[in-house]
Amino acid sequence: MTKGFFQREFSRLGLGTHLGDVTPEFCQKQQEAIRYALCHGMNIVDTAINYRGNLAEKDVGVALAELFRTGKCRREDVCVVSKAGLLFGDITEKRNPKKYFEEVLEPAGVAWSDYAEADGLYQTLNPKHFEIAFEKSLRNLQLETLDVHYIHIPEITFANCANDSFYQQMEDLFAWYEGKIAAGKLRSYGLALEFTTMEPEEPKWNFSLEKIVALARKAGDGFRFVQLPYSIFYPGAFTHKIQTVAGQSFSMTEACHALGLTVVGSMPYAMGDGFTRHTASEMLQFALDGVDIVNIGSSNVEHIAEALKRGCRTR
Repeated sequence: MTKGFFQREFSRLGLGTHLGDVTPEFCQKQQEAIRYALCHGMNIVDTAINYRGNLAEKDVGVALAELFRTGKCRREDVCVVSKAGLLFGDITEKRNPKKYFEEVLEPAGVAWSDYAEADGLYQTLNPKHFEIAFEKSLRNLQLETLDVHYIHIPEITFANCANDSFYQQMEDLFAWYEGKIAAGKLRSYGLALEFTTMEPEEPKWNFSLEKIVALARKAGDGFRFVQLPYSIFYPGAFTHKIQTVAGQSFSMTEACHALGLTVVGSMPYAMGDGFTRHTASEMLQFALDGVDIVNIGSSNVEHIAEALKRGCRTR
C-alpha cells in the first residue's frame, strides 16, 4: 500500500477507465494502457468503484504498483481519482450489486430505502455507503491515499427527494469527506455529474451548485472539482444557463469557474459513438476548448498516443 499525494501540475488530459469487458485479456490491455499514459504525458487516472465490477480500480492498482516498483513513476507524479455513490458489485468476489448490498452494505447499516434510481442506476448519499466504498477503493488501488474522490451522479438523489432533504444529506456527506481529509487519506473531493449536463433542459436534475459550494465551505476547504460529460454531442454544460451565482445566470461550466472549481470533462468521444461523424482530433479539440481537464476513456495505446500529441500540456 503506497502513501502520498499528487504534487505536480495537472496534465490537460487524464485517462478514464469506464468501458471494457471483464476478461483477463482486457485487464492486461487496460493495465498496459494505464502504464503507457502515465509514462508519456498524462498524470491523471480516473476510475470508480462500480466500473467493470471493481475490475477498473484493480487494474489501476496493478498498473500503479508496477510503475512505483520499477521507479518509472512516483506516487507524487500521479493524480489518482475515484468515485462512489452508486450501488456496486465485485466480480472477483462473485458478488453482483444485489448480493454485495445484502452481504456487505446492509449489515453495515445501509438501507435499500437510502438509494434512489434512474436509468437502472441506484445512487445514495449515505456516508456509511461511502465509508465502505472508499476503503475498498483504497484496497483495490493498493494505496493508502486518494487525490480526488467524487460523489457519483448525486442528481439522481436530488430528482427523487425533497430539496431540503437533498441539501441536508449533502452537508452530512461533506462532513464525512472533511473527516477523511483530516485523517490524511484524501486530498480533495467533488461531484461527478451525468444527467445534469446531458439533459440540461430537465429541471428535475438541476440542483443549485452555489448552495452546494456554500455547504461544502461550511464543512471545510476540500471541495475542488466538478466532473461532467462534455462533447460535441453533449455541449449542455456550456450552452445551457441552468445555474445562478450571485444573482446571475450561468452555464454549469461558468458557474464552476465563478465558484472557484476546476471543471473536468468526460466522454469527449461520446463513448465511441462520435467516431461515426467526427474525427478523434475534432472531438478532442472541442472538449479541450470547453473545460480545464479532459478524461479520455481508452485501453488502446495508439489512441492514447494520438490524443497526447494534441493535449499533453499541463495547466
